[in-house]
Amino acid sequence: MERDQGVINGLVEPDYSVHPYLDPFLPTRNAAAFRALFRQFLRIRADDDLYNSFLNKMLRPDREDGSMRENLRRAASYLSQVEFYIDGLLDLLPEERALPLRSLDRARRCEDVRDLLAGIFQGGDTRIRFEAQRKLYLAKLFFDIEHTWKVQRGLVHQQYVEALMEQSLFSHLVGESDIDICFNIQADGISMDYTEGRVAEDQECWGFHKRDLAVPYHLGTHRLTVYYYSCRFKREVIPFLYLRGEVNYRLRPVEIWMGLKDRRSGSIVSKMIRKGESHPGRIEDILGAMFIVTDLLEVERLKDILMDNFAGPLRFRNVTDTLTRESDRSRLNADSGAGYNVYKAEVDLLYPGEPDETHPPYLFTVELQIYTLESYLRTIHTEHYASHQRFKKRQFLRGILPLLFPAAVYGEETIRACLEDSGILDGGRGRTGGERTVRRAD
Repeated sequence: MERDQGVINGLVEPDYSVHPYLDPFLPTRNAAAFRALFRQFLRIRADDDLYNSFLNKMLRPDREDGSMRENLRRAASYLSQVEFYIDGLLDLLPEERALPLRSLDRARRCEDVRDLLAGIFQGGDTRIRFEAQRKLYLAKLFFDIEHTWKVQRGLVHQQYVEALMEQSLFSHLVGESDIDICFNIQADGISMDYTEGRVAEDQECWGFHKRDLAVPYHLGTHRLTVYYYSCRFKREVIPFLYLRGEVNYRLRPVEIWMGLKDRRSGSIVSKMIRKGESHPGRIEDILGAMFIVTDLLEVERLKDILMDNFAGPLRFRNVTDTLTRESDRSRLNADSGAGYNVYKAEVDLLYPGEPDETHPPYLFTVELQIYTLESYLRTIHTEHYASHQRFKKRQFLRGILPLLFPAAVYGEETIRACLEDSGILDGGRGRTGGERTVRRAD
């Protein structure tokens, strides 16, 4: 759901109602929350037993009597992830813009809850107080994600989807090959001109593992060419890693947020902030299945097959189809670029009960995305407005930067420079460099 934001001097004024502990003006705008946090700090600041009791309640489901040493280690394991996450976000910016936003050493090195609370209430400097407050809250989000059922079951659900896809689709393989698709933007600025295996000077080239399928469907056969398929669990992989300057690119799974070690929850944290969600369980697209097929005819064939195998259209909800319905464009993310076309839906799948009957059968959700080859090439071309890289940067600048790096703390000129460099702020004159001036974040 998209959330309207206020605008001050052209800069987004965030809505902190869902994430109040990211508000640099917490003491005045949410005095009750600030007082409650302060009372907690007063209770534990000089009493190790009370501090350890507090950590037990935060970190241990049965509130068992964990040792101070073990509790501090466990809390630090979440706090340490925050700086990797912040640095990963700032990598989207040029270094000269990112440098003024990087965390101060006091916050960066602090991995103790009580010390961060001291930074909030005794830090003195506005930036020190905010960065301590931000780190504590983001660590809480990382902890929440780690302890959410649908996240804990993510890999199990992924394996279940993979098995269904193998049974319903890829068991009907009739041919496969590695091919290169070379492409560039046509004169209209949106459509893509592409060929197989020919590289011109102005083209980009991506490698695909193409699979030809002949899938039985009712009384006939649906023929499909699948250029790419992945079932992605948000904590583990992204479809590709882009490195500017390569001659050829290949879609392949790679780990994201590599610095986050065993807790790759950065993309879920970002989505919670952008979407204004306080609980990770309400994020629907933690698991996603993506297909690239030849054209609109094959999109329809694939939809037929999947609906037949996933218990029919009643299991498909929140359907958006900009491939065939221009009116659905308003349903896309506010930061989606012109020319971004996709069929997407949230599909509820019934997972079987556990053999020991610990859990009865239950529903889980997978976000389905289907692209034509031409529509997907738009998302990977480095200069196309619909490209995934530029989309993610717009999402960060519009939906995350204002909350995690507020102008009130880091300076209006610093934040304005980040936005103007990317063409998001243009002095109210409309579009700059193909970017839209958008006043809201998803």
